[in-house]
Amino acid sequence: MNLFDKLAIRLSVTRMEMLVISGLLAGLLTGIVLDVFHNGAVPADTFTTGDNQKPISDARVDSLLREAALLHTAAPRKSTQQHGTARTQNSPTEAEATASAEPTGTIVFSSASPEELSTIPGIGKVMAERLIEFRQSRHGNIAGFEDLLEVKGIGRKRLETLQQHLILE
Repeated sequence: MNLFDKLAIRLSVTRMEMLVISGLLAGLLTGIVLDVFHNGAVPADTFTTGDNQKPISDARVDSLLREAALLHTAAPRKSTQQHGTARTQNSPTEAEATASAEPTGTIVFSSASPEELSTIPGIGKVMAERLIEFRQSRHGNIAGFEDLLEVKGIGRKRLETLQQHLILE
């Protein structure tokens, strides 16, 4: 008995199944070897720049991405006049793009719409509606952020997020 027959008996497969599995494994290994030699093995934690091919660390890439996000959120917004008061307004595509990167303290809670509140990270449509209902039940009289803990679904962690993104007047 040769090696394939013994292995086929141990694994409870036929000789033909064993040959097919062996062929697939050989093809897979050949593909991996060719890919490594063709593309070269580049460490996963470094990237290279265009001209001088210096490696860039993950920390540098993260800091560049953070800077780009800050520049994106610091872009000026369109201003429209409504009833004699200036108010900033995002287009729908802008609101979706900045949903997770809204700058701190930009939404006035007393006049915020559910759409504006839902741009805050961790606040969906349902939670935004609850916040609006809470504001209406208090007739806009909210002494501090601690009052928002009465809203169902608002805990300490979500309250911290709201403090970063809301202005109480």
